[in-house]
Amino acid sequence: MTAFMLACYLNGVADGQIYFRSAADCVTFSRYLSKQEYDMKGKTQVYDCICKLVPLVNEEKVRVY
Repeated sequence: MTAFMLACYLNGVADGQIYFRSAADCVTFSRYLSKQEYDMKGKTQVYDCICKLVPLVNEEKVRVY
């Protein structure tokens, strides 16, 4: 199955991913989550998320929303 992966990064370091059937859902979550700032131990951390097309996802191993 083809899916859209929402990949999120905290200051450029991969922080997590989630898979969606719909590109619209992926983009909505990306816009909502991106550009948030966190103060961690006196340093500002920026959260960025992007959507990527994944041509083949095994639904038995990965949950797709």
